Amino acid sequence: ARFSYLPPRVNNGDEVCEQDSSFDMPKFGEEVPEGWVSVEDDFTVFWACQTSHASYNMFNCPMSKMNDGLFHILVVRASCPRWRLILMLLQLESGNHIHCKGLEVISCRAYRL
Repeated sequence: ARFSYLPPRVNNGDEVCEQDSSFDMPKFGEEVPEGWVSVEDDFTVFWACQTSHASYNMFNCPMSKMNDGLFHILVVRASCPRWRLILMLLQLESGNHIHCKGLEVISCRAYRL
C-alpha cells in the first residue's frame, strides 16, 4: 500500500503549530504535492486517530491533544512478528503500546492511503 502524509508545521522552538489548515488537499488521482512524505510497504495495522481514546478502556493515542488539528497514524508493518503485535494489543488499555518496538507513530495534518 502507498501511504502519503503532510507532516505538521514546526515553529522555531520545535513545537508543532496547532490548527494549521493552510494547505490545499490534492484531489484523488493527482500526485501529492511537494512537502508530502510517501511510504510504500505492506502494513498489518494502519490506525488514524484524532482522539486519545477509542473507548473508555482503550488509550490508543496518548499523544493526542484536544483540538490539536493533527492526525496521529499508528502503523505496524507486515514485517513485525505476530508475537510482538500481540504484546502491543495487550498494552492498549494503558497506552504503553506506543513504546513497543515495531509500532510507528506518525503525526500529520493530512494523509492519503
